Amino acid sequence: MLGILKSCTPRQDLRSGSFNPEVFTASLRQVVGHYRGDVKVKTAYTDAETFFTEATSVTHGMRRVLESVMRRLSGDNMVPFLSRLETGFGGGKTHTLIACTHLAQRGTELKDLVARLGVIDVKHLPTPGSVSVVGIAGDELSVVRSQGDKVFPYTLWAELAKQVGGDALLEKGKAEAFTPAAPGEQFFQAVLGTRKVLILIDELAQYAARAEAAHRGMGEQIAAFFMALFNYARNHPAIAVVVTLASSTDAFGGQTKTLARL
Repeated sequence: MLGILKSCTPRQDLRSGSFNPEVFTASLRQVVGHYRGDVKVKTAYTDAETFFTEATSVTHGMRRVLESVMRRLSGDNMVPFLSRLETGFGGGKTHTLIACTHLAQRGTELKDLVARLGVIDVKHLPTPGSVSVVGIAGDELSVVRSQGDKVFPYTLWAELAKQVGGDALLEKGKAEAFTPAAPGEQFFQAVLGTRKVLILIDELAQYAARAEAAHRGMGEQIAAFFMALFNYARNHPAIAVVVTLASSTDAFGGQTKTLARL
């Protein structure tokens, strides 16, 4: 039997001394911001070709999520609208969200790469630009907004509206977006409508913990928001939602258990 020193060949960047430790610092916000033009820095994660060939391992679990999400966005109502990823820290959750982002944003532009790597069936890839991608990093999103000397809650639903339609759509729905009470059906109709929308929420438990600390009762309103969002997405096949939760044994375990029950 071969030992590890004979059966494994170190990567070229390790052998040459040019290894970049950024390969271990995946950021959903950075990749979503790259496609919006907000983030100018290029990394192994922001470039789809480099990401799939060098910065991640396309596991069976990732393929299953990617196919489900892309099929749902194409209008296939036979697959669930919700994918919940729950692993310990370092379990590949953010990598899966980044993979979803690249496929939803570039779609058929990546068909040769997707086919070569066997990521998913290329027939499920969307037309580039046809999907609105919402990427919310719960560990980075602010829970407050200021107006003069006053401080108000900054909600998940406000960020949803802003990422789907920019400041114009946020202004249109500000009556519900900027209140701590979870929005109703009319808000989702105005923000999502019949659009193809991929909603990715990373580190949800951390956002929930900070929001509850800043505004008492926000935890219950976040739960109400997700119930309303899920009810809407369930009846609109071009909407897919992916939420990540850390293991209940990791930090924010209490919030993770509550959200998992929801």
